[in-house]
Amino acid sequence: MTYNQDAYLARAIQSALSQTYENIEILISNNGSSDNTSKVVESFLPNEKIIFQNYPSNETVGLRQNQAIDASTGDFISWLYGDDYYLDQKIQVQMEAFDTVDHSYGIVYGPGYIHHTNTDKTALSSCMNYSGYCLDIFLSRWLKEGNLNPISPLVRRVCYDNHRPDNLIFAEGEVLYLHLAVSYQFLYLEEPLVVMADHESNFGKQIERNLATHEQSIIRLIKENTLSKATQKLVYAHLCERKVIDSWHCFRTNRNISWAKSILKGAFAANSVSCIKNKYFVLSLVMLHLPKKMQMLINNLLPRIED
Repeated sequence: MTYNQDAYLARAIQSALSQTYENIEILISNNGSSDNTSKVVESFLPNEKIIFQNYPSNETVGLRQNQAIDASTGDFISWLYGDDYYLDQKIQVQMEAFDTVDHSYGIVYGPGYIHHTNTDKTALSSCMNYSGYCLDIFLSRWLKEGNLNPISPLVRRVCYDNHRPDNLIFAEGEVLYLHLAVSYQFLYLEEPLVVMADHESNFGKQIERNLATHEQSIIRLIKENTLSKATQKLVYAHLCERKVIDSWHCFRTNRNISWAKSILKGAFAANSVSCIKNKYFVLSLVMLHLPKKMQMLINNLLPRIED
């Protein structure tokens, strides 16, 4: 899946072509890029493994994902973004893991590396590490331990027959795996098999848009599935926690403060109990009532975080 990522795209494509597991097809979805994406892809063509979906307009990632699913013929699906890449053994290791479990397991996943392009340093990123039916524990631990790496999972195709991406949501990202967790077991592998790039134009840095799409997908999770009352409670607590953490991030980086105040207020109105238990909610309230110079002093004393 790619949009205006020509500087990284060749590496991503090559990482798919270099897989030690050879029985694969590679669908490249160009979501209306205005850079040299088409030329980069065409440099790999013709190739019997590659299907090039070259779209002239930029639409939701959900729509492009569904188009890719419909065009694919394999029994397993793994997503890759144009600025990231796989290690050579990714698919083989995960296919071998699937051979050890029954069909109630729909997803094999694990941690990944993050490559900081500004420093050229690579580090292991945080990731949850649970196996089995994981929806409740994912909801409760998602923001505490690190979420699921979105390009790590290998997923049985049948999972997407039952839990499709939403065409109307711009990009559900890793939240899509919460939908799969409603019906399928997860198998965690400790071996890192993917690398994600951190750079200035990452979609992940668009905090307001990311929260909006996250909330849309979470609400869809409730509407489209029959969840127990206990799980529903965890869903709302999860969403509340996400809003609190995003607001705290804004206070720490001194940006979008008015928006941060509004989502903090919304989080408290939706789930006051969860807010009161959340240390970041309390810290955010304290920051709100301090003079601006004092806020800046505290931010300088605390560990630096990225915008």
